[in-house]
Amino acid sequence: MLHPHTAFDAGEAQILTALYEGLFVYDPYTLQPVPGLAEKYTVSGGRTWRFTIRKEAKFENGKPITAQTFADSWINLLNPAGNHPYASLLDCIDGAADYRNGKLKNKNQVGIKAESEHVLLVYTNTEIEHLPNILCHHAFSAVEHSQLAEALKFSNIEKIEKLKDSFKPVSSGAYKIKKFSEKELILIKNENYWDKDKVQIPQINLFLNLSKEDAVKKFNMGEMDWLSRSDVISKIGDQRCVNIDPLFATDYFFFKTSSPNSKNSEFRKALLLAVPYEELRKGYPIKAETLIFPLAGYPKIKGVNEYNLQKAQEIIKKLDLNEDQKKIVIKIPEGSYYKEPAGILSAAWSKIGIKTEVKTLPFSGYYTGLKSNDYDLGTITWIGDFADPIAFLEMFRPASNLNDSGWKNAEFERIILKSHSEKDFKKRYEMLSKAEELLLGESIVLPISYGLSVNIIDTYSVGGWYSNAIDIHPFKFIKFIKPRPVPGLVKLNK
Repeated sequence: MLHPHTAFDAGEAQILTALYEGLFVYDPYTLQPVPGLAEKYTVSGGRTWRFTIRKEAKFENGKPITAQTFADSWINLLNPAGNHPYASLLDCIDGAADYRNGKLKNKNQVGIKAESEHVLLVYTNTEIEHLPNILCHHAFSAVEHSQLAEALKFSNIEKIEKLKDSFKPVSSGAYKIKKFSEKELILIKNENYWDKDKVQIPQINLFLNLSKEDAVKKFNMGEMDWLSRSDVISKIGDQRCVNIDPLFATDYFFFKTSSPNSKNSEFRKALLLAVPYEELRKGYPIKAETLIFPLAGYPKIKGVNEYNLQKAQEIIKKLDLNEDQKKIVIKIPEGSYYKEPAGILSAAWSKIGIKTEVKTLPFSGYYTGLKSNDYDLGTITWIGDFADPIAFLEMFRPASNLNDSGWKNAEFERIILKSHSEKDFKKRYEMLSKAEELLLGESIVLPISYGLSVNIIDTYSVGGWYSNAIDIHPFKFIKFIKPRPVPGLVKLNK
């Protein structure tokens, strides 16, 4: 949908690195925040942030990007009528959570102010060391004032039926749209972009809905420089272009605790004890027993891997459930990728007297369908929006827009809030690992596998593109370079 307040999937996130910019952007190599539309910032008292907006910052139409632009953009993201997916990441700001949930009616009481034309003032309710990391996300970009209200229009649309009805961005980023058709999105340099002199590629052609055959042909013929799909690997002529890397992502099932049958923690525990994990995770390249991919420095914790059918049967017997309480509804997207594990779970749970019904939804409407209460178990593949454990734990905070499970735990929230002000990297990770242990101990999550990113790109002739944990590659840094020597080949001078 390409509106930064409603965009949700990884494909949209990559495109939005070209069309929108916020106060910070990801460094393409380290994933650390580097200055974007904010040239500098200061923090006083741990909770008062001042971001200085670049005087040369403009939208593609020439309108200036100011501190008020950001204040309006973020308040719009928090609009309670929108229920926008990433709004709760701003709950660290004074009044943001109450305004987002409709408890605070006056938006002027939220701690986001334009102190002057070029200084954005933000008051947080806690010390939060990783705020710049969060602000790299596209949801916190500068959005042109006339387009703010359109976020509401697109917030509840599952699928755009006609291209003419889709959102047409006014760029605050390095590129703007030249052409948008059913088959192709063409981007050209935004000449009003503050850093335009460092943007080296004048035009980017994004092919939409390419068949496998066309994708292979275009790449092998040199008509395409970058493919992001796994179904063509064996057909790529130059295999050194294939980049397969661990991804800060997890495939997992989760229980809907607001559903009557799955709100009982002992019942959930019995179901997880009855899962044959070796069979369920068979065939996945990186098997997952925890929710969070083990980042460097993150403590090892007890995962979900205990298979004890007898113990599961004993719990079910002790619970003395009626026939209606012995039913589980699993909701999955269409496709064999999801159907197989759902079938394994159904067969496993039948052994302890639990009947399952598998509901499938078209992928376009699946994530919206997770907001309802007509199921007990859902599945999701989640890619962390920034390389920090909070990118996963946020989904289980009680007031989070991303919390489809409905799980609420005061101790979990207390740990998260306390971790915000912890300056010691190691201690903060230890706190967050305790929060994850609490989540897993409540039998909320059934992890399946950690993700892999697959990118087919010739990094010998393309610079500024690096493999990274969240598979986001800001277009502004990508450039063509003089091809490096190919390993194993010797060039002779005549």
